[in-house]
Amino acid sequence: MRLEGKVAVVTGGAKGIGEAYSLGLAEEGARVVIADLDEAAGKKIAQQVEKAGGKARFVRTDVSRKGDVEALIAETVKTFGRIDVLVNNAGILFTAPVEDTTEAMWDSLLAVNVKGLFFCAQAAAKEMKKQKSGKIINISSIAAVGGQAGLCAYSSTKGAVLPLTRVFALELAESNIQVNAILPGTTDTGMAKAAMADPEWTRQITAGIPMKRLGRTRDLLGAVLYFASADSDYCTGQTLIVDGGYSMI
Repeated sequence: MRLEGKVAVVTGGAKGIGEAYSLGLAEEGARVVIADLDEAAGKKIAQQVEKAGGKARFVRTDVSRKGDVEALIAETVKTFGRIDVLVNNAGILFTAPVEDTTEAMWDSLLAVNVKGLFFCAQAAAKEMKKQKSGKIINISSIAAVGGQAGLCAYSSTKGAVLPLTRVFALELAESNIQVNAILPGTTDTGMAKAAMADPEWTRQITAGIPMKRLGRTRDLLGAVLYFASADSDYCTGQTLIVDGGYSMI
């Protein structure tokens, strides 16, 4: 197992892609802290990990609140003694045409997708620097590198993840902390799940994907495991697009 003895924190780790990250990291031997607002779902995933013989803990966390984030990292260190991996996965999405995008939408998206990600990376980095090692994995989106109607504010926040990743990577390189970003395409869970009830929507989306299908949660797990493990020790400040080839055409 690639992560035996490691401690991983997954924000937004209770559902959707985050659930796959939490379970996948545990399968590779990591002790996992699941940070989410959904207490019932988070505790269920933690119990699932424990039943399989792993170690997990749920910590209710609103990543947009710095105090919550600092408490999350403190609880992680108190429980497991360290933090080796942070998967910065928590995020929200609003869709609206440019003229209908409100200030409240902007504020909510920036608070979670940008400030929340920054707070988590900042707090984790402080602990990782003490041990001179660590992996920070920021989950962005292909919306960061391409335009799509209705996603102006969301795309902007996911675009902000890319320079954040590079600056953190640069500042933490001498502390042996690698910081990278993953840009998922449209997957068959989480934010896209409701839309999948419309077969025409699914047909239109998949028609533009060279692999002719939506991504699956497990499709993204390999990228997370690469960046979380020693396999990526000489890789930092990079972005990996996992989208079935959509962004190359």
